[in-house]
This record gives sequence, C-alpha cells and structure tokens, in this order.
Amino acid sequence: MLVERIKSISSFTEIWLIGKNRDRKVIQYLETGLSVHTTFFSLEAERLLSLIRKIKEVFENHFDRTWFSVIIDGLPIDFRTVREIRELVSLHSIRPGDERAIYQGVLELNQFILHVRKFLLPVIKERLGVSSLVPHKIVRDKNQYLIRRFVVYTFPYNLDRLSILSEELENHLLLAYPFLKLA
Repeated sequence: MLVERIKSISSFTEIWLIGKNRDRKVIQYLETGLSVHTTFFSLEAERLLSLIRKIKEVFENHFDRTWFSVIIDGLPIDFRTVREIRELVSLHSIRPGDERAIYQGVLELNQFILHVRKFLLPVIKERLGVSSLVPHKIVRDKNQYLIRRFVVYTFPYNLDRLSILSEELENHLLLAYPFLKLA
C-alpha cells in the first residue's frame, strides 16, 4: 500500500514529507526512486520556467515601462506587488522550495491585473491624453497621439494575455504542488 502511494507521488515535496516521517526501509526506497521524481521535478520546473518566460516577455514589454509607471501613479497598487512580480519574472532556475515564492509572485500578479483592470482600464484614454472627453488634455504632437492611441487599443489585449498566462502558471503550480492552495 505504501509502495503504491510512493509510486503515485505528484511532487518532490511529497517525497520529502513521506520520507521524513517513515522508517529507514521507506527512506531507502525513496532514495532509489528519487531519480524518477527528480526527473519529474525537472520537467515540472521547465514547464514553470517556460510560462514564467512568457509572462516576463508580456510584463516587461507592456507593463514594466516608465510610461506605465507614470499612468498608474495614484492607483492602489502597492510597491511590494511590483517588486514581487519583478522577482517572479527574473527567475532563471527553480529549485525545490521555490514554489512558495513563485506562488506568492503569481498571487501578486493576479492582484496587479485586478487593480489595473478595475482602476486603469476605464480611464486609460484620459490618462494617456487621447480622450476626446477631455479636449484640453489631448496630446498635441501627432506622433505621440498615434502611439498613445495604439497603446489604448492594444492595452486590453496585453492585459488579457498577462491574465491568461498568470492563470495558466497558477494552475500548473497548484497541480504540481497542491499544498500551496492551503497556505
């Protein structure tokens, strides 16, 4: 029964938890089967890193910019949120035990997306100076006006891309490390 449980282990952390509280025979079995589970961890880490790289591309190209920090000024987005997201997208490798930090970064990313969707998306035209509702604040430079209009049109799409990737990363994390949901 215990051997079947060990064979069906879904994460590296479960191996540690089972081995921690069992007798020497179980630990020896775990050590011999560890290479299989280390391979599982490597594959899972590669999937997570692939998703993190995609999130990094979208976040750094569209949200972690100077112009963006200017237009989110005054929104209820904590500095810690942006710091956690930057730490998440700066990961180049994942080691056992990093899953909590990754999950915290995903939670902060979800919070960021929620705040941007709620507080910035409805007023992005006004903040960028391209709204005809506020004619005295419209950008006069034609090139700047066109660029900002382009940003206004593409912003919801990029926010949705970031949201989808964040949800996908969260789902992969929770499948590989179900104990994160309880924390």
